Amino acid sequence: ADIASGALLEHIRFLSSDDLKGRANGTPGLDSAGDYVAAQFKAVGLQPGGPGGDWFQPFELVAGLKVGSVNTLSISGKGRKASFVVGTSYYPLSAPSNEDVSKPSADLRGLPVVFAGYGLVVPGIYDDYARIDVNGKAVLILSHEPQEHDPNSRLNGTRPMQQTTVAAKAAAARVRGAKALIVVLDPTHRVDDAPYGLFGADPDAEDHGIPLLRIRRAEAQPLVEAWRLDETAREIDADLMPRSRDLPDARVDYVEHLAKNKHTVRNVVGVLPGSDAARAREAIVIGAHYDHVGFGGRLSQSPDKTGEIHNGADDNASGTASIIEIARAAAADRSRFPRTLIFVAFAGEERGLLGSAHYVSQPRVPIENTVAMLNLDMVGRANGAVDVSGLEASPSMEADLEAAVKASGSTLKVRREGPGAGRSDDYSFIARRIPAINFFTGFHDDYHRPGDDWQKIDVPGTTRVARLALELAASLANRETKPEFVSK
Repeated sequence: ADIASGALLEHIRFLSSDDLKGRANGTPGLDSAGDYVAAQFKAVGLQPGGPGGDWFQPFELVAGLKVGSVNTLSISGKGRKASFVVGTSYYPLSAPSNEDVSKPSADLRGLPVVFAGYGLVVPGIYDDYARIDVNGKAVLILSHEPQEHDPNSRLNGTRPMQQTTVAAKAAAARVRGAKALIVVLDPTHRVDDAPYGLFGADPDAEDHGIPLLRIRRAEAQPLVEAWRLDETAREIDADLMPRSRDLPDARVDYVEHLAKNKHTVRNVVGVLPGSDAARAREAIVIGAHYDHVGFGGRLSQSPDKTGEIHNGADDNASGTASIIEIARAAAADRSRFPRTLIFVAFAGEERGLLGSAHYVSQPRVPIENTVAMLNLDMVGRANGAVDVSGLEASPSMEADLEAAVKASGSTLKVRREGPGAGRSDDYSFIARRIPAINFFTGFHDDYHRPGDDWQKIDVPGTTRVARLALELAASLANRETKPEFVSK
């Protein structure tokens, strides 16, 4: 049986319809999408692969925040005081994992303050913490990095560094005993475009272990001037020498009432038992995530469009539709698959590959009997080419891919590229030493934006990618030996 283009498009249209409101984790829209995938798996002839004979494999994740009525922040020093309003002039980038919003998640009063430059630690090159004690104090830092626009900078020229991410800066402060990290815009950026209002519209945050607060430049300006922070920044920029210092009379008062929202979400699991009794004990997983980013929030690439539905037709209704139709074609011709095929639509991918991580911890077939994983993530904009990544971990699968290209009659250009390690659910299997291949047709201007709609899907191209994945699954299902896993 072949892959049906019309059916593919119908799945994509349903999954990326406004009715599902962007399929965010923990929302009714994602539940509706999961019910739809389960119904399709049943209709094509799969068996339920979840616990207790169900189609669903539930697990818990954290998405979004409850914001209590009392959240206050003020900073004083040099006879001046700046007060900030949550969701207007400051927002938390970190929230602890407590669940009771009526209890303070942080209560820090009269906390002394240290200015630590850019909060940056680059071993052997630059360290804002080298000569300052931040233990038990609030740390005030500038955003970005010094010499950001200098191509000759020892800090990786003009290219961004991992050490300048807020996560890295928070970790650097936390391990040195800081009680809180406060970030204000550095003077080389004229416009403070941090999304303060976004927190009010869609409150969300990671857990970085300490309060991590972004404060608006306008409200902080009296203190920035009193402490000559801009002048200090320019001096650091000139010679790349840290100038961290205590701010002797400075104090922070911060009270926070935030709580994480926990949700139960579901992987959808369907099984096509292998046609050969002996080899059916071994399985190939064919997966795609079916969650997306809802109304955007902090996961949007267009923060100003938060509140608009991010439909995720390519990301990843395209992959989800593809595995449904691959399942239909395989079930109609089961003799081609001596090994078992397990089809999984993953939830939680957009929150950190959580669904696939849960599956590999509780697999339908023991992980040691899982011979390979095929992942389809964003396969809806082929335009004549598809990126196939993961072959370096299992070189003998090159022959399987070549056989699949030939069998599918594909005119697609197959590129040995991908979105990067850890970007999609194949990574959860690679981490367990399972050879995993990712199909991907590339990033585009609608990625994580409201414009990722079904009308822009390259239907013939998506069909060709699904057909190629189907034929690769058939080749793997018939191999005499399991594909190897070679560590890099």
